[in-house]
Amino acid sequence: MKKTVKSILFSIAILTAFSFNAQKLGHVNSQAIVQEMPDYESARQELESYKNDLAKELEMYQKLIMEFAQDYEKQKTTMSAESRQRKEADLMERQQNYEKKAYEAETKLQQKEQELLQAIMVKVNNAVQELAKSEGYDYIFERTTLLHAGGDDISDKVRKKLGINTSN
Repeated sequence: MKKTVKSILFSIAILTAFSFNAQKLGHVNSQAIVQEMPDYESARQELESYKNDLAKELEMYQKLIMEFAQDYEKQKTTMSAESRQRKEADLMERQQNYEKKAYEAETKLQQKEQELLQAIMVKVNNAVQELAKSEGYDYIFERTTLLHAGGDDISDKVRKKLGINTSN
């Protein structure tokens, strides 16, 4: 009985080892692929244009605040104490509003970038999944997160699937 249990356990261990070795592994550098896609360049340009628009809007607000501050400085000596306090409070409120708008602009820029890149990443991920299914890969790893890249590098296959010209 003891021999039978040992034989069964030994057989299971050998079969497990063979099935583990039979797994097909691959890795891909999706970040590099994303940057090579034509969609990435158009997204980058769109993001740059959006960033410039936000910057122009912030410049306009900053300019208005500076003009208000300069006018206040010119008229400060002729104003009553109450008027000065109101103007100073108004100036501080305008500066706070500017800072709020700058923060909102940064948030909008990050959201826009995420939105644009997410659409591109979906295309890359879909291509990787289709390639994994069609070529029988059990696991595909991201190259940039690996300490050692065993298995097949499928980056060029993914580029080909996405229609990106490869130099190899």
